[in-house]
This record gives sequence, C-alpha cells and structure tokens, in this order.
Amino acid sequence: MTNRKSTTTTLGGIATAVLLTFSLTACSGGADVAAFCKAGEDLDATMADVDPSDLASTGGAFTTLAAEMEKITAPDDVAADWKVLTGAMGDAGAAFTELNDLDPTDPAFLDKATAVGDDIQSDEVTAAMKNLETFSAENCKA
Repeated sequence: MTNRKSTTTTLGGIATAVLLTFSLTACSGGADVAAFCKAGEDLDATMADVDPSDLASTGGAFTTLAAEMEKITAPDDVAADWKVLTGAMGDAGAAFTELNDLDPTDPAFLDKATAVGDDIQSDEVTAAMKNLETFSAENCKA
C-alpha cells in the first residue's frame, strides 16, 4: 500500500522535474524570448524550500507557482504549452491542499494523490513540458 510519505515524495519529485524545465538563464532571441527566459529563472525560488511531506506547504507553493506563471507572457511558439503547464500547477496546488485535509489512511487520500500524479504526468502536460524544454534549449542558454 502506498503511504503518505512515498506519495508526497513522488509528487515532490514531479514538481522538481517541472521546475527543471523552467530553470532558464541567459537567452538569445527577441526581447519577448529574453524576458520569458529571465522570468523562468525566478520560478526556481518558489519551490526551492518546499518539503513534499508538508502537503499544505506544497499546495501553497504550487498555487504560488501557478500565480507567478500567469504573470509571464510566453512567446507565441510556446504560449499554449505555457497555459497548459500553468493550469496543471494550479490544479496541483488545489489538490495538495485538499490532500492536507484528508486522513492518509482514507482511501480517498490515495485516490486524490494518484489523480494529481496522473494529471501532472498526463500526455498533454508531458507534451507541454517537452515543448517548453525544447524551446528553452534552443532559445535560452545556461
């Protein structure tokens, strides 16, 4: 049986993978691309100190991350992908907050934790992350 710690650790790992996509530094390309790359640098701090076993903190961090992402204007080439990922982060924030209110021995906890993991790893979110990763590799330099 999956327990609360292993579930939240796994979801925390997913969050880290998502943030690695946004670890964008120096950029090449137009001003909007440069601004997008620069904004990506600042997202790392949102999740830097989150303890995935603290569901309330994790939920708040994802919610904050989504709010920060909403302020960033993505270049046209990846705007739809950015919107998908922003929505996924907001949904994850709400789900982690809900998980915090559930008893980890309640089957609803595992169902909700599984659902948030499935949502973050969905084909749509995975494709958006891959597209953003490719875009950043081509347009933003470490």
